[in-house]
Amino acid sequence: MAITKIYNGSSWANGRLKHYTGSAWIDVPKYYNGSTWEDLNAQLVVSGSDASVINYRLLAICYAGVQFNSSGVEYACTPAGAFTTSRGNWLDFGLSSEVWVSRVVTGDSLNWQDPGAGRWQLNTTRQFGLSRSLNGFRTTTVTFSFWDAASGGNLLDVSQVDLSAEYDNGS
Repeated sequence: MAITKIYNGSSWANGRLKHYTGSAWIDVPKYYNGSTWEDLNAQLVVSGSDASVINYRLLAICYAGVQFNSSGVEYACTPAGAFTTSRGNWLDFGLSSEVWVSRVVTGDSLNWQDPGAGRWQLNTTRQFGLSRSLNGFRTTTVTFSFWDAASGGNLLDVSQVDLSAEYDNGS
C-alpha cells in the first residue's frame, strides 16, 4: 500500500493510493480531506503544452496550429495542415467533457482554424491555427486557459503557444 502526501485545502495529509472497502483493498484512489475520504477520480488535471509550432513550406500554403481532441491528446499540425504530430496529453486526469478552453490571440489572427472567442467544451475536438499563402511569415501567440465550467468555475491550467507559418515561393 503506497502512502503519499495530499494537500486538503489547509494542510498536507497522508493519502492512500488504495482504498479499503471494509473487506478488501481496491485500486480506486481516495484522499482524506480532513473529515471524509474523497475520490480522486472526481478531480481534473490538465496540462497543455507550451511548445511552439513553427512550420515552413515551399511553393504551397503553409499551416501552423494546435488541436485538443476529446480523448485528451494535444496535436500540432504539419505544414500541410494535418493534425498528426502528438504534443502529449492535455488531459492528465478526468473527463474531457468537464473541461472548457478559451483563447487569447496576440499578433496575427487565427485565419484558418478558430472556433472564436469564449469558452469551448472539450468533449469534441477543437482546432486553432493560422495559414500563410503568400511569400513570408504569419505568426501569433495564443494563450489557452482551461476551465472546469462554461462560465465562472476554476482555472485549471494556462498554456501559451507561438504559432508560425512560413510560405516560400522559391524566389
